Amino acid sequence: MSDCFDYSSDDTEDDDQYGEEDVNCNEYDDDNFYKSDDQFDGRNQISDYAGEEESFNSNVVDSPGGKTMLWKPIVPKDFMPDVDAIYQSLEEAVEMYKLYADKAGFGVRSTDTLDPEGSGRNKRNSNFKITDCKALIKFERLHMQTNACKIYEFEENHNHPLETKEERRYSKRARRLSYKDKEFIVRSSTSNIGATKAHKLQASLQGGYENVGPESIDYKNFRRKVGNIIGDKDAQLVVDKMNMRKDEFHNYTFEYKCVDSVLNAMFWADETDKLYYKEFGDVISFDATFRTNKYGMIFVPFTAIDNHKRSINIGAGLLSNESIESYRWLLEAFLKAHVKHPQLVLTDQDPAILQAVEAIFPNSNHRLCMWHIMKKLQAKVSADFLKNTDFRKRFTKLVWNVYIEPEVFESRWKLLMRKFKLQDKRWFKDMYRDRKLWIPAYFKDMPLHGLMKTTSRSESVNSFFNKYSNCGNLLIYFMMNYDTAIGKQRNAQQKLEHDTKNAKHEMTLPSGLLEHAAAVYKKKIFYEVKKEIFKAAWYCSIDSVEKIDGWQVVMITQTDKSKQLKIKCKVELKLPEKEVKCSCNHFIRTGILCRHIFAVLKNNHIEEIPEQYILRR
Repeated sequence: MSDCFDYSSDDTEDDDQYGEEDVNCNEYDDDNFYKSDDQFDGRNQISDYAGEEESFNSNVVDSPGGKTMLWKPIVPKDFMPDVDAIYQSLEEAVEMYKLYADKAGFGVRSTDTLDPEGSGRNKRNSNFKITDCKALIKFERLHMQTNACKIYEFEENHNHPLETKEERRYSKRARRLSYKDKEFIVRSSTSNIGATKAHKLQASLQGGYENVGPESIDYKNFRRKVGNIIGDKDAQLVVDKMNMRKDEFHNYTFEYKCVDSVLNAMFWADETDKLYYKEFGDVISFDATFRTNKYGMIFVPFTAIDNHKRSINIGAGLLSNESIESYRWLLEAFLKAHVKHPQLVLTDQDPAILQAVEAIFPNSNHRLCMWHIMKKLQAKVSADFLKNTDFRKRFTKLVWNVYIEPEVFESRWKLLMRKFKLQDKRWFKDMYRDRKLWIPAYFKDMPLHGLMKTTSRSESVNSFFNKYSNCGNLLIYFMMNYDTAIGKQRNAQQKLEHDTKNAKHEMTLPSGLLEHAAAVYKKKIFYEVKKEIFKAAWYCSIDSVEKIDGWQVVMITQTDKSKQLKIKCKVELKLPEKEVKCSCNHFIRTGILCRHIFAVLKNNHIEEIPEQYILRR
C-alpha cells in the first residue's frame, strides 16, 4: 500500500477533530472501485488497502538494512493474497483484501492511479496518523473487454503495530454506522432524545459500550450531517411533507403563509382533530408559550377537553411572530378547518390575541385565564400588605365564587376595594372594567363554562409537546416530534376507552342512580357523578317542598363535614317529564347533575338519570 493508517492515536469525542465527512459510512472509499471502462488501461487502476478488526498475531521483523522494525501479520493461508491470483472482478478482489485486512488487524484506503492525489474529493479532518506504511496490494485489469483483474504486487510488512482483538472496537470499520444505527438515531430524535443520549441508551440496550461499535461522536456527527444535508431546504421539506399528507389523507387541512419567500405561519389539523372538535369543541383554549425550533417560530396548540376530562389536541399552528395579523391568520385557518365557532375561547391577556379573537370569533364568548390574573396580584400590591392582611384570602374567595350573581359580585368588589383602599389602583380598576371576561358570575348561563377556568390546560399541552422537542430543532425534526407526541396522546385516549369498557365499579351506596351512572358515563365522569350522589345522601337535607305552576319546588340545605358551612339551593322538578334545574347552575357549568338535584331525584324514587341530562360529549 502506498499509505497505511497508524491507530496508535485513539478516536476521541472532540467534535473539532472530526469533519462531517469523517463519520460517513463509506469508510473504504468504495467509489474508486467502480470507474468506467475507459479508465482501465493496463496498470492504470491501483487499489491499495489497509483493513481492520482483530489481529491473529504478528511477527516483528527487521527492515532491509536493520534500521527499523516491521510487523508481519500472521494470517491463515486461506486468507493470504497471492501475486498473480486472478479475480473475475475488481470488486471481488477488493473484498478478498478487506477480509485479509480484517484478519490481520489494520485499516484500508484506496487510491486511483488516474487521480493519485484524490483531487476534487473533500479532505477529511482526522486524528489518525499517517505513517507512510509501505504495505500494499495492487491490481491490474487483464483485458478491456472483461472485468477480470489480477494481483501484480503485494507487500505484507507494516511499519506500525497491528490492532489487537481488544482494540478492534476502536477501528474505523467497527465504528461505521449501520443502517439500524442511523434509524435508531433518527427515531430517537422523534422523542427528543439527542445523539449523545441515544448512544447511551443503545449501550444500555446492547449490554455495554463495548457492544455498540460507533462512539458517541459518531452518533453526533451523523445527526449533524443530516441537519447539514437538510440545510436551507428545511421549511420546504416541511411544506412538501404537509402538502403530501393533504393529498393522501382524507379531510386533512394544511395552510401556510410565506412573506418574502420565508415561511411565516402554518396551521394543520387532521381528521381525528376535526372529529374531536365536532364532539368536544364547545370550549377551547390556546396559548402561545414555547419557541420549539431553531428559527424561533412559536408553537400554538389548540386544546379541548374530551369525555375523560383529558386535554386533547384539535389543531396546531406555528407563527414567526405574535402580531395581531399573525393571530388573525391562524384563527381564520382554524375556522376554515372546523367551520363552526366554539362557544367559549379561553386565552391569556395578550392584547394581540384579544383583538384577533374578537375579530375572528365574534359569535364566541371570550374568557381570560384566572390563573394568569391571580399570578399578577402579588406584583400589584406590596408583600407586606398581603402578609399582614387577609386581603388575598378575601379577594380569592370573591373572584372564584361560582354561586353569586353579577350584582352581588360588583357590590362585594367595591366594598373590598374601599376597605383596603385599593379603589384608585390602576390594575384593580382595569380588572374590574374587564370583569365580564374573567369573573365566573358573568358566565353562569353559559353551558360548560366550568370545564376550563385557566389556560393551564393549554400550558399543560404545551409542556407535553415540549418534552418531545427543543428550541434547536429543525422544522422537519419538530414535525417528527409533534407526530410522536400526538401518537402518545391518542394512545392514552384509546387506553381510557378500554379502561371504561372493562371497568368494574364499586357501589358504595345501594342506589339505582349510582348503578345507572356506572352504565352510561365514562370512568372519569362516573367518579365525579358518584361524588355528587354520595354528597346528596350525606350532606344534603330537604327543608321544604311545594307545588308551583306544575313544578315541584324543593329547598335544599347543603353542609360540609363539620356542619359549619351551609349553602341554600332551590331545585325545581317537573314530573312526569323529569325536567329539573338547580339554582347552583352546576349542570350548566360542568355538564353533570349536582348533589342537590340527586337528593330531589332520590326523594322522588327516580332510579335513572334523565336522558336529557346525559350529554353526548
